[in-house]
Amino acid sequence: MHNKDTYKKLGVKIAYLRKSKRFSQERFAEKINISEIYMGQIERGEANPTLEKLLAIADALEVEIKELFTFFF
Repeated sequence: MHNKDTYKKLGVKIAYLRKSKRFSQERFAEKINISEIYMGQIERGEANPTLEKLLAIADALEVEIKELFTFFF
């Protein structure tokens, strides 16, 4: 799988989980200590988040990190 496809799928999954927890993008970005702009880039597949940020995202979503990479399409 091409990296851009993976970033896009990861972003879609993060956005899906964030919305299912009823976090606004702004509130979620604040919770994990990143800018709302960067959060948007992650969710659109335009950014390559570090492992540290992925762990923070998973923790804030109360899921194991592997759940971020379980794509449903």
